[in-house]
Amino acid sequence: MVGEPRLSGRLKRYLLAAKARRLFGRKVVVFGDFTVINPENVSIGRNCAINHDVFIVARYGVEIGDDVILSARSMLIDAGLDPATFVDPRGRQYAERRIHIGRGVWIGAGAIVLPGVTVGERSVVGAGAVVTRDVPPLSVVAGNPARIIRKIVGSENF
Repeated sequence: MVGEPRLSGRLKRYLLAAKARRLFGRKVVVFGDFTVINPENVSIGRNCAINHDVFIVARYGVEIGDDVILSARSMLIDAGLDPATFVDPRGRQYAERRIHIGRGVWIGAGAIVLPGVTVGERSVVGAGAVVTRDVPPLSVVAGNPARIIRKIVGSENF
């Protein structure tokens, strides 16, 4: 039947929006299924969008500002191994490290943001980038590890 795909598409979008509202406690625009580990440790701002296959691990905390776009298959991972028991080869023990995503940030498809990173306001993380260090506001970063490739100048560019 002609009406079936349309109805199932609407139903899927409704269910994904309901999942986002239940997990985050607010309306989030959702374009595909996503996974959040420890959703109680995630705070998300207004007017945010989550695309297909986004993966968020929030063992300690992930803070997402207003007007943020998380593109397809992007990942925000604030923890790896258990820091209480893991000591790296140099003898350092890892402490909790939250992720902060500033207002107006765009995280590109397949990008990974690692523990302890702050992405400054109105920055862009390129597709496939691996962000291991803080990103200053109004910056474009790309690569593995991510490096600043350009600064965003003036309001006409954003």
